Amino acid sequence: MVYAERWNDRKADSVYSNLWLASSDGRERRQLTDGAWRDWAPRWSSGSEAIAYVSNRTGSAQIRVRRMATGQESQLSSLTEPPIALAWSPDGNAIAFTAVRPSQTTAPWAPEAIVRFLKGREAHPQLFLIPVSGGNARQITVGDLNWLGEPAWMPDGRTILCAAAADLGPEHPLEGSEIFSVRPSDGVMKQLTQHEGPDELPMPSPDGTRIAWASADARAQSYTVRHLYVMNSDGSRITPLTGAFDRDVARPQWSSDSRTLYFLAEDSGAAHVYAARLNGTVIQVTKGQERLRDFSLADNGQAAAIRSSSTEGGDVISFAADLPGGVTTLAAPDEHLLAERHIGAVEEIHFDSSGHSIQGWLVKPPGFDASRKYPLLLDIQDNPRAMYGYEFQLRAQIFAAAGYVVLLANPRGSPGYGEEFGDLLKSRYPGDDADDLLRGVDYWISKGYADGQRLAVSGGLIAAWIIGHTDRFSAAVLRDPVADWLTDIATRPDGLRRAVSWMGALPWDDPDQYVKHSPVYFAGNFKTPTLVLGNSAESDELDFALRTRKVDSALVRLPIGGGPGVDVLELESELAWLGRK
Repeated sequence: MVYAERWNDRKADSVYSNLWLASSDGRERRQLTDGAWRDWAPRWSSGSEAIAYVSNRTGSAQIRVRRMATGQESQLSSLTEPPIALAWSPDGNAIAFTAVRPSQTTAPWAPEAIVRFLKGREAHPQLFLIPVSGGNARQITVGDLNWLGEPAWMPDGRTILCAAAADLGPEHPLEGSEIFSVRPSDGVMKQLTQHEGPDELPMPSPDGTRIAWASADARAQSYTVRHLYVMNSDGSRITPLTGAFDRDVARPQWSSDSRTLYFLAEDSGAAHVYAARLNGTVIQVTKGQERLRDFSLADNGQAAAIRSSSTEGGDVISFAADLPGGVTTLAAPDEHLLAERHIGAVEEIHFDSSGHSIQGWLVKPPGFDASRKYPLLLDIQDNPRAMYGYEFQLRAQIFAAAGYVVLLANPRGSPGYGEEFGDLLKSRYPGDDADDLLRGVDYWISKGYADGQRLAVSGGLIAAWIIGHTDRFSAAVLRDPVADWLTDIATRPDGLRRAVSWMGALPWDDPDQYVKHSPVYFAGNFKTPTLVLGNSAESDELDFALRTRKVDSALVRLPIGGGPGVDVLELESELAWLGRK
């Protein structure tokens, strides 16, 4: 198998990635590309004679092909915008890919040099085709549809499947995608699904008779589970396969006999491979306290994935999808790094909040002693559609090494616990989820090794909400606390009721509620010593509000652009603020 391995260059303050090849039995591993650039998205040709991937080694992201027999490399594309996703044709002669093609803004009054900076210059991802033998890329879709996700060729090579969504303009987000087939010879399109919710991830069966895809229903709620469906290749006879399976489907893959669909799903802090039969039965394939990602399946039934656990940073593994149990580790890039360090123990916890069972983890300092008193850091990820789990928590381990017990929890609204739990944020976001997190703090204090005078909280909007409603914390760090979606929607009353934010359906109909849930609005209640981390105007406003209230506070403007150095700066700023006397 081929995979991309990332590495940091401290001197250049950059992250690079190169391609590696590992044998299926884990006995051989060798580097395919080597250099201070980024290689990513490797894809095998159908006969495994070549690998296509994206690389920025020439200064811009381009599609490259490596012939495995000779090691010969060639750059196929000369694109002005980076490719997003790519797929080999079945005969290996062409590669389909998606890339942004900006629509031109017409402004007769504006000099050419500033036209591209004008607001309203919308970018639409389109579908392209490029011959492997050489030549220019050819755009095969036109119009205002946004072509999303990875394209997939039908086995006969005559059509390409891809999801696409209509763009209703800057006042409205994408309303929902549908599955289309596109004939590359002339660009003729056929819409295969007619569904109000998003339809995505199309995957044709190897025999070409069926198409599987993932879909979520359009309901007036904040969260809906994404299910797996299958239809005939012409779009007829749509059948749900995972209707009773109350978890989100990701990365569907067909078995070589076209009888089984394998997919990834998150469940209560874990992420595993499941198998769905065409009769609607679903079984779990992999087990254990781990999270899998980037799952793929070969024609011989051998599967590969990236596995992370509380002690593994991200190992490449392989296993037989139809005979679960035997797992081979193909590569463990972080093994030596972790072996040289003391890793804090991780304890899974469950506690009650308003009648709901909340799952969380306590990451403890190395050499933890229950007879001592430890400070607590409540660390919050501000995306309500992300789930803490059994993966290696580098950030939490860094704070644990500094002497903190770190509390990570999945409050109401988190995925991985079913549609009902994910839809519990109906009217108070933030609010209900913050209550859950505070109950987690109470649970930790009840364990007896808590230093109740040294409670700290770090996060974004939810953390700001917490310190705006309680002064029980001795220190706080607010990381970009004014969410972009909140500011954006608060200033767009026209599209408010139709808008769908990244967290799902909006919990409020009244635009004033968005303003009232802004950190600046309730900054008048702040008393907690607070460090603000960010580089936005909203962060400056919050810092000004804190200073006006004469709250002990500071603002660190993080450099724009990111990179390892910025990550280190953020962590060092937090540690220094929380550790000050």
